[in-house]
Amino acid sequence: MKNYRLHFIRHGLTGANRQGAYAGRRTDVELAPEGIRELLQLKERYQYPQVDVVFCSPLTRCIQTAGVLYPQAELQVVPAMAEMDFGEFDGLTLEDLGDREDYRRWLQNSLTEAPPGGESMEEFGHRVAVGLSSILAYVMKEQVQDTAIVTHGGVIRAVLSAMALPRLDPGRMMVGNGRGYTCFVTPQLWMRDRVIEVAGVMPHGAASAAVLNPELAALLEKADQMARGEKA
Repeated sequence: MKNYRLHFIRHGLTGANRQGAYAGRRTDVELAPEGIRELLQLKERYQYPQVDVVFCSPLTRCIQTAGVLYPQAELQVVPAMAEMDFGEFDGLTLEDLGDREDYRRWLQNSLTEAPPGGESMEEFGHRVAVGLSSILAYVMKEQVQDTAIVTHGGVIRAVLSAMALPRLDPGRMMVGNGRGYTCFVTPQLWMRDRVIEVAGVMPHGAASAAVLNPELAALLEKADQMARGEKA
């Protein structure tokens, strides 16, 4: 039985990323000019595997990224692969949210508690699992050997922490813009256990998938401190 490769790629840099703001399902922003330049530089320096089909989040930043990296490929939009819905926190920075009790409560129990008007990690993870299942159903039916999935950092973390081997801690899994992971899909393993296998980083040849802009790195570190009850 044929095996398959999925290439998960996070979208390019946006202004919201640069500001360290939560950019979720409700924040439909375009790529920043430097984000497009960075994608082109990554494409020139490393290797994004050739694919015939690109599955993509419906948000503009992902569609634009797919256009830069795979201008000739067929594009299929998958709404379930959109970023997490951060509800009232969407578009806000840590400085905006730091004094809110509901924000601190969410950080400490984000698995089951949702931001006001948003979705919990459990709800988000279920949605992403449904989206990945639909993609793999198409891939296996059409016998598509290599497929790119252009999506969001949160989506990639959700897949690799719950549906991939080896298991990776989503809180420690940093995914840089234009970067991600290649995974192998064995039909028997997927149908039996609903898992895929992490094979390497994207783009191929890069040393790491974990290059972040300084603002986002600082945001994640401060949020992690607050979740542990420390003073940020």
